[in-house]
Amino acid sequence: MRIFTWLVIVCSVGACHSNGSQRASTNDRDTLVVVASRLFESRTYQDFIDPLAHPVVIRWHNASTMTERELAAVLAEADGVLLTGGADIHPDRYGQSQDTLLCGSIDLERDALESFLLDEVDRTGLPFLGICRGMQFMNVHNGGSLHPHLPDFLGHNGHRGGVSENSLDTTHVVVALRQWSSGSWQTDDSSQVISHHNQGIDRLAEGLEAWALAPDGLIEGVVRKDTLRYPCYIGVQWHPERSTMNQPLVEGVGSFFVHQMLMLD
Repeated sequence: MRIFTWLVIVCSVGACHSNGSQRASTNDRDTLVVVASRLFESRTYQDFIDPLAHPVVIRWHNASTMTERELAAVLAEADGVLLTGGADIHPDRYGQSQDTLLCGSIDLERDALESFLLDEVDRTGLPFLGICRGMQFMNVHNGGSLHPHLPDFLGHNGHRGGVSENSLDTTHVVVALRQWSSGSWQTDDSSQVISHHNQGIDRLAEGLEAWALAPDGLIEGVVRKDTLRYPCYIGVQWHPERSTMNQPLVEGVGSFFVHQMLMLD
């Protein structure tokens, strides 16, 4: 299984990023290389990010379909890493293995892959965006914990409602707690966004800070405190790629990610 073998390529991948000049020559700022933990047939993530980068073209790589050697090669030239939405994170990763029965589907292979990808971001400072599960994994990776089943904590199912024919239509407001450098939102900006998740942040990791909240107080946006080494290490609990456009906390999130990738040497 690949789950046990990603670690053997850590040193070789990290070395490739030790000097920006070692990036592949095809990445000439007319092209950005993005490694996503998992992409889907719906292309929602590509359809969201691609127009925000235009006229720059994004070359997407789906890490979940790659061999270890293929992943090492694309990470050596990557401009950014995206962790997408998906299954619940195993509670054992934040020390609460007894809560497994409260979770939905769990994907151990993906947990291992995303841990590896965040290790790579830790080493290189690559621009990084985590969406939904991706934001939750940021928190767990940095030592935080999750509520395994949010309705038990919040007393409502407002983050995963909808109707039987469409469980992806749950919308709620998120509010920005702070302005972001090169972001297109201001402090107290709000947006009506789509959210669909079972887990949510409980204890925030020490190295992270909250930058957006839902009305019920749930943390909906996190960022790394060390913005000098990690100017783009940002996560959102909502789905900007599914939310109504022309809102500051929708396009603004994707544009920030793209801008930071373009800023790389």
